[in-house]
Amino acid sequence: MSTRLLALLLLCTARCALAGPQPLADEELAQVRGADGVSFAVRLQLNRPGDGTTGDSRLTIGQTVDGRTTYTVLKNIGGVIQMVGLNISPQAAADGTNYLALTLPAWTKFTDAGFDSLSVQADPRGPVTQSLGQVTLNGELQMQGQLRLWSH
Repeated sequence: MSTRLLALLLLCTARCALAGPQPLADEELAQVRGADGVSFAVRLQLNRPGDGTTGDSRLTIGQTVDGRTTYTVLKNIGGVIQMVGLNISPQAAADGTNYLALTLPAWTKFTDAGFDSLSVQADPRGPVTQSLGQVTLNGELQMQGQLRLWSH
């Protein structure tokens, strides 16, 4: 008898495992409750190999005015940006509408983040002959607050 019961229990469990996720209607989804939403940390390392060298990378934005195309070129964009304290959580407003609350990162650190030169030129791959400047950020930033999004 217990062997049959065990086999039936395993069969039911296997069927439930194969069922897969089902989409929820908006009303059902609004009733789902969790603890604190989703929190995460980010480490963005852009164009910075582990040996500390930089290559020749470019971000180009082309614009055509009066038939003439020029390019804004940001050369060697890169660096390391670390962010801690990002949070996404569903909230309910006083009027009963739901919204997503996105918190600003509580702590952000920049390490050599920026670009080597900013130029406007006709050839996006040509050498930079006249730079409008460069930006390098090093340091830490602490913020607080939320960005709230409603759907319509």
